[in-house]
Amino acid sequence: MYLLFSQRNNIKDIDLFPYDGDVPERLRIQIFHLIIAVYEIRNTEFVGLTSDALNQVFYKNAFAEIRQHLLEEHGLLSLLDAPGDTTDGPNEIESCLDFLLYCEEGDWVIDMVELLIKFAFDWNLIGPQTIETLNKRFRENGIGLEFVEDRFIKINSTILHVEAVRPALMLMRSTGFSGPLDEYLEAHEQYRNGDNKAAITSAAKAFESTMKTICQAKGWPTSKGTAAALIQALFDNQFLPNYYQTQLNSLRTTLEGLPTVRNNNTGHGQGPNIIDIPDYLTQYALNLAGANITLLIQIYNKHFIKGESK
Repeated sequence: MYLLFSQRNNIKDIDLFPYDGDVPERLRIQIFHLIIAVYEIRNTEFVGLTSDALNQVFYKNAFAEIRQHLLEEHGLLSLLDAPGDTTDGPNEIESCLDFLLYCEEGDWVIDMVELLIKFAFDWNLIGPQTIETLNKRFRENGIGLEFVEDRFIKINSTILHVEAVRPALMLMRSTGFSGPLDEYLEAHEQYRNGDNKAAITSAAKAFESTMKTICQAKGWPTSKGTAAALIQALFDNQFLPNYYQTQLNSLRTTLEGLPTVRNNNTGHGQGPNIIDIPDYLTQYALNLAGANITLLIQIYNKHFIKGESK
């Protein structure tokens, strides 16, 4: 993307704030222009707005389906029922774009963007460069969301996201760990929706599924298949090189940290009182899961897939 003079002359780091449900007008307009370009939307004399990109793939009803999905999930009869100056006329493209610009419920706006981008990606209307442009817009506006795989996930620390979360997602996708990937994405989805208990549970499941996938691929017995048994199987089969022997105990403690967070807070009944799981604990669980998953898959790829260690 070509940087304008004003952008080149005022380059500065943007503070990334946790997403709080607010989608600023500038970001909405930037995404509006992106959607126009992606779907090749133009105004015609008799039909109104039309999408040349959808016409080329013979899927003219995409915006109608996206509109209907949003109505059903949010219990609306019309987009007019959404808060804000939304419209809902016969042209679904116009209605969806107005919703993007004027709906006052930020989460619903993100839902609309997510559906539009996911559909475009599924139908090969866009590639990684467009996704990066979208994510760049969020970073420019200091909004802690990033589109990864097929959904938005919350970012609370850019450094932790880059070092822990993103590598885990990339490794799980590229190496066939589809089960853990699905659970880890689900954890981020639950966190974005405010369901912290479920997010921690799903993050722990992703970590355990990663270990289980490795053990099953190598034919290693895992006893009851619990997190502790899976961790023990990795150590018993010298999953880590022997020269790490002095560090095994500390690493074992780290690996056991995530299931402990889950068990102490969400893995069992909460009793008579409602347990409120704070965001910082959920962030810790997601980041710890990502770091551990990255470590395990990198070791598996290097020493057991490429045959560098038997």
